[in-house]
Amino acid sequence: MIMTVKEVERKHLSTILEKTGWDLEKTECILKIPVSQVKRKIKEHGLKKPGA
Repeated sequence: MIMTVKEVERKHLSTILEKTGWDLEKTECILKIPVSQVKRKIKEHGLKKPGA
């Protein structure tokens, strides 16, 4: 199955958030983007923190 760029981005972000325990500062360091952009991407992709 071929994934779109948006699907790849969502999967990658989801994986990083999972590995960091949803620590946005650690996610920021790994992805090398500001926390504000991490938050925007989370909202854009409709991701939800487990148990939230």
